[in-house]
Amino acid sequence: MVLKRGAAALTLDAVAEAAHVSKGGLLYYFESKHSLLEALADYLAEQLQIEVEREAAGGSLVKAYLQVVARMGQLPKDQQVFKALTIICTAQPELAGRVRARLHLSQPYIPPGEAAVDELHLRLVADGMWLADLFGCYEISPEQRAAVLQKLGAA
Repeated sequence: MVLKRGAAALTLDAVAEAAHVSKGGLLYYFESKHSLLEALADYLAEQLQIEVEREAAGGSLVKAYLQVVARMGQLPKDQQVFKALTIICTAQPELAGRVRARLHLSQPYIPPGEAAVDELHLRLVADGMWLADLFGCYEISPEQRAAVLQKLGAA
């Protein structure tokens, strides 16, 4: 719902209808739209972290993040659920810190130097791809995504 119509359209009535529950039933778990958005942001951040860690399998988290973002951009727009995090945090900026605290998409500590710059470079590429996909700035073909991953050593 957030991906199709934005966070403003996410009302308790609309969610209750989509979930086929009563509004009272929904209010039992979420006392307000804000608490619903908090829970959704927490859930999506947790799922993104799990997918990145699974992809990394003990390797580079930032390379895994780039791989997850590249793969996500190939899904139909309504299945790119992690992008709802951007929409939610844009609508409720106070949730951005909460999401940031839950995501650990880089190695725990990299001393300053070239390795830290390489990590930042990969992260910026992934974030740029995420935003290009979210806003439809331009199409990135599967072949281009694969070439980017290859060039950056993240294939």
